Formats: sequence, C-alpha cells, structure tokens
Amino acid sequence: MKILLPSLFLLLCQSGFAQSVDSVALANLSDAVLELQNSEFMRSGTLAVSIKSVKDKANVFALNPERSLPSASTLKLVSTATVLSLFGGDYKFQTFLEYDGVLRGDTLAGNLYIHGTGDPSLGSDRFKGYPAAAEMINRWVAAVKRSGIKYIKGKVLADASFFDKEAVASTWIWGDMGNYYGAGVQGLNFNENLYRIKFKPGVEPGDPTTVIGTEPSIPYLSFTNQVTTGERGSGDQTIIYSSPLGNNVLLTGTVPAGSSAFTVKGSIPDPAWYAAYALKNALSGNGVVVAEQEPVTGNQNLIAPNPKKVIDEYKSPPLRELCQQANFWSINLFADAFFKQSGKRLSGKSGFDDAATAITGYWSGRGADLRGFYIKDGSGLSPSGSLTTQNLVDILSLASGDVSFQDFYKSIAIIGQNGTVRNLAKGTKAVGNMHVKSGSIEGTRAFAGYVTAKSGALLSFSIIANKYVPGSNRVISDSLARIMALMAEL
Repeated sequence: MKILLPSLFLLLCQSGFAQSVDSVALANLSDAVLELQNSEFMRSGTLAVSIKSVKDKANVFALNPERSLPSASTLKLVSTATVLSLFGGDYKFQTFLEYDGVLRGDTLAGNLYIHGTGDPSLGSDRFKGYPAAAEMINRWVAAVKRSGIKYIKGKVLADASFFDKEAVASTWIWGDMGNYYGAGVQGLNFNENLYRIKFKPGVEPGDPTTVIGTEPSIPYLSFTNQVTTGERGSGDQTIIYSSPLGNNVLLTGTVPAGSSAFTVKGSIPDPAWYAAYALKNALSGNGVVVAEQEPVTGNQNLIAPNPKKVIDEYKSPPLRELCQQANFWSINLFADAFFKQSGKRLSGKSGFDDAATAITGYWSGRGADLRGFYIKDGSGLSPSGSLTTQNLVDILSLASGDVSFQDFYKSIAIIGQNGTVRNLAKGTKAVGNMHVKSGSIEGTRAFAGYVTAKSGALLSFSIIANKYVPGSNRVISDSLARIMALMAEL
C-alpha cells in the first residue's frame, strides 16, 4: 500500500498542464520519488513533493502534499515573495542620524540618535558601493562634525523602536541564538548583528584554547571559554551560547589545531546598543565630547518624543538586492527583517506571531491553500514551524502574478551555478533551468523554487525530506538533487 497509494495520487493529479507532460519523464520522476520514500534512509521519515503549473495552477505531481513538515530555509521564499509584493524591488530602507534639544554654537544641549527603520543590511560588507560598518560609523562622525557639534550634553541613543522588542522568536533554541545565524532582528540592525571571535588553538587535540579578541572590539562582553582544540582540518565545531538580554557568552566545542588564530562568528547581543556604543567611542576619538557616556537603546522605551533634526539620511541597497542575498546565501537576519517589515505593513504589528498571522492571511486571501501552514518566523530557524509542500507551491504560483515577480525570480539561485545550490545537479539539464532555494535543519532537507518544463511552461515545486536516518545527509541531498534533475526533464 505504501507504494501504490502515491502512484494513485499521481494519476489523480494528471490534469490541465500535466496532460502535456512527457509520460516517460513523469514516470521516471515518480519512480525516483517512490524509491527514496521507500528506502531504508526514509524508513521512519516522510518525503513530500509538489509540482504545479504556474500559469494554469494545475497540479503536475504530488506525494504527501498535505503533510505539514519543517520548511527549513525554503521559508525564506515566502518572506522575500511577501516583502517584494508589498514594497516592490525599488524600495530602500532608511536610517537617520538625528538630534533633539538645542544647538548653541558647538554645544548640543540634547541627545544624538541613530534612528533605524529595520534595515538588515546597515553596515554589511556584502554590497559594493555601500558603507561597511566602520565606514558607516565614519560617515556618522563626519555628519556630526559638519553640523558644528563638538560637545553633546546628553547621550548617544539607538532608536530601535520601529520594530517591537521581540528580537528573537520564542521558538528558537538557545544553541542557535548566540551564533551568527541566530542573530536577532531589531528596528536598528548593524553589521548584520554579528561579530567575530578569534581563538588561539592549542598544539594537540584536547588542549585548551585562548580567546585572543573580537572583531569589532566589544569589551563589555564577558566570555566563559570552554572551547578546546580539535583535530587538524576539523573546522568550526563551536557553539556560542548567549542571549539578547545580557552580555555573558559561553563558548563550547572545538576549533582545529594547526593555525595561529581561528575565527568563528557570533551574534551581538542587542546590536542597536552596540551601534550607539561604537558611535559614541568614535565621536570621542574624533574630538567630539559626549557628556553622558552610557549609550541607550530605544527598545528600553527611553526615546524622547521631542522634535528631532536629521543630519544624515542613509538609504540601503534596493530591496531586490537584499532579497537576492537572503535567498542566495540563506541569511536568516534578512529574512526575519522582511518578515517583521511585512507584518508591520499588513497589520501594524511586527511581533513574530503577529507577522505570521498577517502573512498567512495575505496569501490565503489571494487564494493559496494554507491548511497546515504553521510558520513561526521568516527564516525557518524555528524547529517547531511547519508548512506543506502544497502551501509553498501555491504561494510560489501566486507570486508569479506580482509586478515584482522578475525581481523575486532572479533573487533565487540557479542550481549548479550559484548560491547555496551551486554544487548540485552538475552535468544535468537542471543546471541553468531551475531557480532553487535550499533548506536544512536538523533531520530535514528541503528545496523549492521554479523549473522550466520542456514546453517552456514555468512550474513551481517544493520537496521536503523529514526525519531521515541520522548521518545520511549526503545521501538524502544527492537523492533530492537527482529528483530535481528529473523535474527538469518534464
């Protein structure tokens, strides 16, 4: 029965566009899907596949399309499709440097503010022609000096109030949050909310390591270092435990022997506070005195409602470029910023739960079947979030009707050529023919995107392998790549 039922469902799905699909190609695809589903590697797991014609919305192929499973990072397709649909590819986030109070001569009787509007790329080094973190700080210092300010009687404040106070989803796990990929999202983000920790490994495996320092320098962080030396070539095996609510950081795991220094990436607790701290120090180092030395973040509701004067307005790269980076390289921070931005536009609320409800309502209202759509964030980092492959292909099909579709389509990497899927399906017809987002979370491997059929018709697809045998990641990835290559034969 396990073998016959999926085949029967496949036959039921052969309507509309599916009638013009090469029957041999469809049979080959079906055989490969069922071979993986019935393999020893999936004996306790579930394989779900959906393929849909974008133009006529006809189902082409489906296996377990209504099983709600972890999406992993394929959820980023929903976040990027939503934000592009709502704001358009030309949209740019703005960040303002402002002051309140009164400027008399060279003395500001007031406060200096960095006022964010959710830009996840502020200070990032990914975008050519845009300032990285140090350059951004220098730009702000220059703006203060151009204004004639040499003495600030108040504070340097980070206004992160554009988003709510919930920087991380309540469903994220502690083992993720301190690492760079678990960076929280605020109304003011900076340097992708990450920092680098430099270790000096020991000579032999098992030897203790030494924390040399951080880049950028964050002297207020307190480290408990339990990282030891691993085998040569073992790579980064560290886990960083920290919280957005404090400055204590626990370092565990190993770094490889054989180098004088080894660097790992962590997430900055309260990056808005750090941005104000970095600016305050830079001002002091450039002859601008700040009387009240302790920076403040706007998430503490201490931002005064006084009228403010803008002395610098920064605009991010266009949204289409941010979405491409998010999808090509699976940047959780970017996707969660888009998630909150969309939630705020749709409902006026940017909390994770509020944004999830608003985005679900948005796509459901456009006709997507979202039964089983239980998302918790915009990145797919939450292990308790889930969706069905049918949910995802419906949203991808609907997105094709948006004015911003070409921006969205180009934001998804081409299998075998670039992004996180650059090494997959080499030497097959899928290369150059499939735009694919990958996803991986413990026990789950997923892919989703678009494939152009032999007829030239565009198909949306989603495939999720969940709870496969531990240690079989490579086998599952290769099997899913083979299935995608067969999709390109349809």
